[in-house]
Amino acid sequence: MVQIRSGLITYLLLAIYCHKHHKEKVRIKRVRELRIQIQNELSDSERKHPVVSHFKERGSVIAYAKT
Repeated sequence: MVQIRSGLITYLLLAIYCHKHHKEKVRIKRVRELRIQIQNELSDSERKHPVVSHFKERGSVIAYAKT
């Protein structure tokens, strides 16, 4: 049930985006373009600001940088 709701919400958000920015229905071409755009923005952002996560292990702090 959660997957169905998540899929429906995703589709509705895509429909709003496609209608607002491209005046068309959701098409697989637009979904692919949007996915590539998001991936490019994420990789650019990670190169500029590497994500570092911290967690405690038996009293000491260990940091891992995402590469």
